[in-house]
Amino acid sequence: MTVLYRYDGVVIESAEAHKMGLDAGLSDELSIKYAAYYAKKTKVKKTGRTANKDSSKTKVYRAEWAFEKKFPQVKEKMSQKEVIKFFKRVVKSKTYKALSGNKVPELSFMRDMGNNSRIAGRAWSCEVTLSPSTGMNKYVILHELAHTCGNMHHDIKFRVDLVKLVSRFLGVECAKGLKKEFKEKKLKMTIPTTIMSPLKWLENYNKMMKVRNAL
Repeated sequence: MTVLYRYDGVVIESAEAHKMGLDAGLSDELSIKYAAYYAKKTKVKKTGRTANKDSSKTKVYRAEWAFEKKFPQVKEKMSQKEVIKFFKRVVKSKTYKALSGNKVPELSFMRDMGNNSRIAGRAWSCEVTLSPSTGMNKYVILHELAHTCGNMHHDIKFRVDLVKLVSRFLGVECAKGLKKEFKEKKLKMTIPTTIMSPLKWLENYNKMMKVRNAL
């Protein structure tokens, strides 16, 4: 039977994690807290997101600006014909198909706002729109296509997918450079897959409570 728990705004759709806590000797209250922890970690594993809000966006942008200064060739302006050709090449590639689940996004262009336009591109689930003045380059195309791979944010999976696309279409050195800038901004590049057992979680929980009580 499916049981719903709510703890700190998290709904746990199964009693499995709660039962794991009880079987390990945790109280009912602690087992519910463990179930909430388990649900959050499971969500991170599935989505590659560590936060509900797009809290890493600013850091990602700053890392990209530093990357572009070191690899200016990635922002070389292309003609509309070249952009369309490159876009189609990426979308048809095995790399993109694997990351996106065989999506075939559409490409469109914004009204030209001149070189002062703050928005180089936008992405939706299956559509990319580029600025004719500031978005006509390979890096912006790859950035926006990384969003269409199920990443409407700038969290871990977005960054991992983007680096893979950069490696495939801009070269390994560019990918290493981008990954380095992400890491220098303290942005994680590995999706955590380890979920603590109830007893290990309890050990960490008790340590955290001691620190809080000491404040």
